[in-house]
Amino acid sequence: MGRLVVAPVDLTRPKLRILDSGTADGRWLLDLHASLPFTLGHQYIGIDSLSKLFSTNLPTQITLKEQRIDATWPIEWQGSFDYVHQRLVLPGSEYITHQETVTNLCQLVKPDGWIELIEQDHDTPNPGGMVKAEQLIRDIFTHAGCGYDYPHKLREYLKNAGMEDVNIEIFEVPIGVLIPDPELAAKSIWQVRSALEGFMPTAREILRKYNTLNNADQEHRN
Repeated sequence: MGRLVVAPVDLTRPKLRILDSGTADGRWLLDLHASLPFTLGHQYIGIDSLSKLFSTNLPTQITLKEQRIDATWPIEWQGSFDYVHQRLVLPGSEYITHQETVTNLCQLVKPDGWIELIEQDHDTPNPGGMVKAEQLIRDIFTHAGCGYDYPHKLREYLKNAGMEDVNIEIFEVPIGVLIPDPELAAKSIWQVRSALEGFMPTAREILRKYNTLNNADQEHRN
């Protein structure tokens, strides 16, 4: 996308509270932290359900916590963030609906704050080298019952959550060798691998349920 932040957040204001939902190892927070003066005194908080991914030796302004997006958020976080950022995470909401997940995230935002949700369209006309991966992802989401058209519902989710000034932007994002900059190419590959790793628990659970049902059906016929 060419930039870390798409929402019109005034990052020059001091002492902002910034939440990265689905932070993985905190790379986005690290990049954002490095791009801004330390003297602004921002507080950067990242959450993820996979704490094993968390980086160590982080700057003192960055804190990573284990938290699922479909679990109850800390009460003290309600309405406390100036900017909430989440990318490629919404499918990880297994125990509540996507609408409920987005609504809960929006409740973390201050009245004058911003929320930014980034999701990938898994049914693009030109998936390139991702054609097999995208088919796998569509199959996973279909079997999970949530479908794969959720990126097209983000505006609806946000408006239903009471958010105002909702804007949708569509970006074509190259990955891997399609990016001339080797560092950015490596980051893009890491992002895809990280996202696919996040799908694996859901895929395994679907496979387990399928095998259980299949075995039960065979036993019934026997």
